[in-house]
Amino acid sequence: MNKKKKKKTHVPFRLNILFFLVFVLFSALILRLGVVQIVYGDDYRREIERTEEVTVNNSVPRGKMYDRNLKLMVDNQPLDAITYTRKQGTKQTEMVKTAEKLAKLIEKETDKVTERDKRIFGF
Repeated sequence: MNKKKKKKTHVPFRLNILFFLVFVLFSALILRLGVVQIVYGDDYRREIERTEEVTVNNSVPRGKMYDRNLKLMVDNQPLDAITYTRKQGTKQTEMVKTAEKLAKLIEKETDKVTERDKRIFGF
């Protein structure tokens, strides 16, 4: 009657519960990502592709530099700046139209425009 009793451990049962819990959470994550992409995907895509113009009237940060005797060495006057950020999917013709509109506002000598720059923009 010398039967050896096998000692049961709860480790496999606990691991099974842990694996099941991870599986449920991962499934919920996949389901949520599917809902966001399938149901709301077009709304988000339209939001991204929507172009917008933002006018910022803050002056460009400039500073003054003084020497150790507090004598003013460098002083700057704030100037307005125009910044154009190309959105993904912007066509070449739209960029040229925007550049033509901006060219009316900017006074800049064209001596430094290279032939390569002209070829890139189709001039």
